[in-house]
Amino acid sequence: MNKFESLVLGIILAPAPILFCFVGAWFTSAMLGFSENIVSASALSGLGLGIIVSAIILKRLVRTAYTMSNKALIVLYGFYSILAFGFGMGIPVFNYALGIVAGVYTARKMCHIRASEKDCRWNIKKAAIFTATVMAIICCLMVLWGLAGNVDGKDFEILFESLLKLELTITVPRFWSIIFFGACAMILLQYWLTKLAAIITIKLSGKDFCG
Repeated sequence: MNKFESLVLGIILAPAPILFCFVGAWFTSAMLGFSENIVSASALSGLGLGIIVSAIILKRLVRTAYTMSNKALIVLYGFYSILAFGFGMGIPVFNYALGIVAGVYTARKMCHIRASEKDCRWNIKKAAIFTATVMAIICCLMVLWGLAGNVDGKDFEILFESLLKLELTITVPRFWSIIFFGACAMILLQYWLTKLAAIITIKLSGKDFCG
């Protein structure tokens, strides 16, 4: 592993314990009903603790980045996905970036462990399926969020009119069709981006046995 790759892995992994401690302390104190001052103090304490933990374990995390268990990777990706979804204010733009990172990581891992062509193809496919599955869950959350906010066909009519200057009448069947096919498109895009990122990384790494 060269210095540049170690740096990139460090940039990706370092925020995990920091954000986990910060968000965990913040939400825990808020859910317990503490005052705003205590919640703020708890969040800052969690942030400080997270920075300390990250500084202590970062080198080990980077050194063992390609030998992490699948469970640890799933938890890490899930945690970042939640944060990305929230940071995007319910629009999973940043989640696509996570899918690309997952594809690059998988490809580099295959190179480091000198995986066979069969294993390389299979692991890239698994990574793409996994990120697409997470996107499917996010799409379900978006639908539930929209229904809770009483989003209906009229909102889509306003959206199409403002963005595309189209005057449409969105009936109930059309409303659900837009949601279904839109979700399918988002899921397939995540799958494709993850796989494409992995394939490009494999080729840039001097390999040509994955695709």
